[in-house]
Amino acid sequence: MSALQPRAVVLGSSPTGLYAVRELAAAGFEVQLADLDRGCAFASRHLSGRGFVGPRNEAFAWALQAAASAPAGAVLVPTNDAFIEALCAGGDRLPPAVSAFAAYAGVAPVLLDKQRFHDLCLRHGVATPRIWRVEGREALAALAGALPFPCILKPLLIHRAKQYLNGQKVLLVENRAGFERVLAGLPGDVGGWLVQEIIPGPESELTLVGAAIGADGRELQRFSGRKLRQYPAGFGSASLVSAARCPESERIAFEFLAAIGFRGLCGVEFKRDPRDGALKMIEINPRPTLWFQITHDAGQRLLAAACLDLLGRPLPAPAPQAEDTRWRYAIKDFASSRFYRRHPHSLPFPPPDIRAAAGLRRRSWPVFDVRDPLPALAEPLGYLRKAWSRRR
Repeated sequence: MSALQPRAVVLGSSPTGLYAVRELAAAGFEVQLADLDRGCAFASRHLSGRGFVGPRNEAFAWALQAAASAPAGAVLVPTNDAFIEALCAGGDRLPPAVSAFAAYAGVAPVLLDKQRFHDLCLRHGVATPRIWRVEGREALAALAGALPFPCILKPLLIHRAKQYLNGQKVLLVENRAGFERVLAGLPGDVGGWLVQEIIPGPESELTLVGAAIGADGRELQRFSGRKLRQYPAGFGSASLVSAARCPESERIAFEFLAAIGFRGLCGVEFKRDPRDGALKMIEINPRPTLWFQITHDAGQRLLAAACLDLLGRPLPAPAPQAEDTRWRYAIKDFASSRFYRRHPHSLPFPPPDIRAAAGLRRRSWPVFDVRDPLPALAEPLGYLRKAWSRRR
């Protein structure tokens, strides 16, 4: 192994972390990995052989030490919000040889906070769903006359409301009567709530933008596509994505990212509102996210470009986006497809239109890769391990 080989320490071992491991290894990085649990990325042959599993603070401390010991410099790459929060808290105290995207010392905490993100969008004239943030049950009840229905309710303190949510991340409220039923059964000690307007229309109206922006503010790489289906159905993470470009989404995303001074890597999500035809910005994740493997398989190298830029190294050559690419998280997409077949009218919008994915030639998968097969075997074992731990 060359002493001049740069190092990347990936934080998070989910399929998102696996994408990061594979792309960075292909770009010439020595890749190490840390996480709270042993996810499928730990089985990848592309790891240098070192990794850490333990509590978040210990995992982050190990990652800092592993990065600081790299002779040719290193980059920290968080792939979930928990590690972004850790990096934001300590990002101004990184060792001299360790790099991280400037967003983590700047705007990333704003993007992760729904209320602050909403306010930032309004300040820059970007359309976004309306939200309300309230503290406690009484304040939530006082909103009843102002809310548009349907809407979703999300607890600010998930751990307090976990039992009440019954495995869901949000509560869907379709009308005023449903809102009153939620209030009637709501414990008084679950903390604050975030209420968000639902943009009508099928989830196949969601568009995605991946952006890599250099330390000097110049665009490095871009990707855009369509999120055709999600898991859980309606309000989950991507399960089916096509690489059909959306120039309007790209324009809005890059103009907004320039306006807020974003530096680093992010995924931006929009949904077109049938009521006024406008694209509404749903969220910005200041990290790679679950569907990022399709960016690689469609010919883009967003994460590699952003990390190489941080270290002042040559960037991957630009290439046109292969729009005939379909990404599918097979297990979860099967479950969503089955849900829509069995309950086509159970959500406040119609089933997604997935015809755009039918004729796409290229295939992209979040875990399976014939050149790196063990993560695809490790992932179902991880599901079984979690299921067993819940039974104990």
